[in-house]
Amino acid sequence: MVSTGVVLLYLALGLSIYAIITGITGIKGHNHSLLTHSRRATTISVISIGGAALSLLRAFIGNDFRFAYVVRNSERSLPLVYKISALWAGQSGSLLLWLLILSIMTLIVHYHKRYREEELDTKVVIVINLVRVLFLVLLLFVTSPFEMVEVVPRDGNGLNPMLQSLGMVIHPPILFTGFSGFLIPFAFVVVDLLKRDKEAGWLRRSRPWVLFSWTMLTAGIVTGGQWAYTELGWGGYWAWDPVENASLFPWLTATALVHTLMMPKGKRHTKLWSVVLIMVTFLLTIFGTFLTRSGVLDSVHAFSSGVLGQIFLAVLGIIAAVSLYLGISRRGLLQDEGESADFTPSHWFSKWTSIQIANVVFLLIFVGVFLGTMFPLISRTFGDREIVLDESFYHQISIPLFLIVLFIMGISPICDWDSTHPRLLLRRVWMPGLAGMIIALFSYRISDGHVTASLSFAIGVFGLVAHLQEIVRKCHKRKLGAYLVHIGIILMLIGITGSSVFVEDVFQTVNPGDTVAVGDYVLEYPGLQVKWGIYHHTVSTTLDIYKGDSFLGELTSAKTFRDSQKQPSTDVGIFSTFKEDLYLNLAGWQSQTAQLHIQRFGLVRWIWLGSFVIYLGMLVIMIPAKKRS
Repeated sequence: MVSTGVVLLYLALGLSIYAIITGITGIKGHNHSLLTHSRRATTISVISIGGAALSLLRAFIGNDFRFAYVVRNSERSLPLVYKISALWAGQSGSLLLWLLILSIMTLIVHYHKRYREEELDTKVVIVINLVRVLFLVLLLFVTSPFEMVEVVPRDGNGLNPMLQSLGMVIHPPILFTGFSGFLIPFAFVVVDLLKRDKEAGWLRRSRPWVLFSWTMLTAGIVTGGQWAYTELGWGGYWAWDPVENASLFPWLTATALVHTLMMPKGKRHTKLWSVVLIMVTFLLTIFGTFLTRSGVLDSVHAFSSGVLGQIFLAVLGIIAAVSLYLGISRRGLLQDEGESADFTPSHWFSKWTSIQIANVVFLLIFVGVFLGTMFPLISRTFGDREIVLDESFYHQISIPLFLIVLFIMGISPICDWDSTHPRLLLRRVWMPGLAGMIIALFSYRISDGHVTASLSFAIGVFGLVAHLQEIVRKCHKRKLGAYLVHIGIILMLIGITGSSVFVEDVFQTVNPGDTVAVGDYVLEYPGLQVKWGIYHHTVSTTLDIYKGDSFLGELTSAKTFRDSQKQPSTDVGIFSTFKEDLYLNLAGWQSQTAQLHIQRFGLVRWIWLGSFVIYLGMLVIMIPAKKRS
């Protein structure tokens, strides 16, 4: 029996290929009828993909265990919201989600009025359709979510307990939206380079897509960190895991790209930087997919190894070869017109120079993290054993370089675009500099002489004051949005530093009525509670939190044992303030005697606050300004 989803995917594949052929033929022959057919074929193929996704979603909601993918990732007792998110819990379903998001973006390109000029929409969609055909071939012939089982079970195996979280409901769609968005600027560049466009219209067209995709990728990384912090039970939000790093790679190059595209038109090397960064960023989204699905590196986030990873590696090689060919053969189109003014010492203190330096540092961070991530494979290939680098390596590489970037970011708002007179610079820098020095001395004292933390806090406060100082002065909408994004990143820096330095770790065995002292807090343990359900049972404890004589709240942690899962799922308890978080994990128990793992982390909430300020800033940038009549 062939499912409806498979039929729809075959229909989408045939129509996508037809759209590519008629699109190319119509462009060469200037045949508007064929171009119309190409657009319609693409539209119907997108609808077919949407129908296939709805078909799989219906199977999850309706507990249709004829499908092996539903059996592996769902069960009858699974809450509805997790039955929906189970659609992208596995390898094939996540590819279908990615294809669906990419297809929706395809329609946006096709039906955008500005892209209809000179059939640009069809040219760009041909490039996009080539990628969509790849996804469809994989879903039909390599890893199908519609594979049937021979014997239909009464119930499914259930969803991995770690994925039964609201974080996993929103994290993958956001991340895939960010990944998908970077294909559009890549397609703009490929089309314009192929037709030898000297106007570099792709610079203007790429900007909104890059801004949107960078925002979504940032949100994807942050929501992934929030999921790790609240669900995995180890108290952290970033572990330099290979798959985590795979999402960081395109973020680093895309951040450099955002700043390059925001530079005034005509600056030296803007075209070259932009093309290289657009191509590299898109390549890195494919490389991240290869890492996730190849099994070449161990990761708690990765899918099982198989032929899928090899296919993505081959595709990565083809895209890299095409990009390199276009870059070399069309290098004459990437030279910016006009000459820059003679470079003087005052040019060192300018936004233009700071962006160039920051871009180089971002790429250095990327190279360092990339080599660290791939080092197990390198050592296994060229050495006699596999060597995995721990967090200390990444900290030694990334912390100094990120501090340089953040200092540049802090000083950039008080600089002019081309050059800044030293006297004017001193007049603008004295207040942020004084605030930074005061915070450095204060943080050095409360962190017991932690030099790196003191420097980090000082740079953060320097940047905050510098940006707020410029916001008070009159600035236009786009500049305000950029300053808000910078402030958000600085707040995240302060939170990351605080949660890394101000840490307390307590592991204690307690009986009912015992108390545990953590910092200024006293936590009272009342005992364990056991609740039984139809297919599971939960063991939990709720601690009362006191500070002095004041009752502040409760902290609950639990472990849930499901009949369909071998390992229990952990629910950690988090009591959060702007100063610090208390983090409780019920580590074990015997009768009413429990082993509690309690941690205290400083300033974690600043990380999440900073992310929302970033989103607000990007929203301000992306909303079009009202035109004056």
